Amino acid sequence: MASLTAQTYPEVEIILIDDGSTDSCPAICDEYAKKYANVRVIHQQNKGLSGARNTGIDAAKGELITFVDSDDSVSPEMLQRLYSLMAASGADISSISASEGKHVGGKLTPRQAIKCLLQENTTLNTSAWGKLFKKELFEQLRFPEGTVFEDYAVIPKVFDKANCIAHSDEILYYYRTDNLSSITKSAFNPAHMQYFAVSESILLFLAEKYPDLCRYAARRSTRYAVSFFKKATAAPQRDRENERRLTRFVRAGILPYLLTSYKLTSKAYGLLIAVCPPLAVRLFRR
Repeated sequence: MASLTAQTYPEVEIILIDDGSTDSCPAICDEYAKKYANVRVIHQQNKGLSGARNTGIDAAKGELITFVDSDDSVSPEMLQRLYSLMAASGADISSISASEGKHVGGKLTPRQAIKCLLQENTTLNTSAWGKLFKKELFEQLRFPEGTVFEDYAVIPKVFDKANCIAHSDEILYYYRTDNLSSITKSAFNPAHMQYFAVSESILLFLAEKYPDLCRYAARRSTRYAVSFFKKATAAPQRDRENERRLTRFVRAGILPYLLTSYKLTSKAYGLLIAVCPPLAVRLFRR
């Protein structure tokens, strides 16, 4: 929170969403609202990350909007830099990075930006955070509640509505990488399987608007299937039905996946899963 109140960009409206917290967070949020005139708190029953973001979108009074997850922090210059990028380029969306990756810079068309999202090896990612949006882009879009991988479900579609996207490789958003409660960091649970429904919806969207990009989404889906298979088989309590489903996902996409630039170990694991799942299980349970 301190990194938000320290922003160098003037006239920032900070909306804190207390999403049914059962610890001391509601009281802490209220204290910040008393201390800072530009901080507003909304208390609501738990709706999950998507519900919290949607509430923030509906409540925001400004023409521009950004998202910061509760466990993360940002550079004091982040909003100023995002606004400068947007103003200089005339873009509807500006973006900065949270990690190292393949260089992406300058002014991108929606197609170019979505391709970067799907490739996963660039500094432009599918996360809602680290970006400044014109609020009007969300007029007919909201984050899906009751599911995970909500960013992937929405951000490519938001990019599609923009005139262009301005991105900088500067790392000004500090994502908490040690957060084991994150769905991408946690041990396997059935909620991981929601990824494939989200992926299917994105594939349908791409097939209509950017059919040449479908192959990148399909390869990304295979990578997730490999990763989830490893987690599922390594879990103390195995989920054999989802192991079988993940095996089918890997087999369906393994040949194109082997031709990607993903890590050699991931491709080797994928090939082993596709050819001999029992041997893969023995390897991952060691």
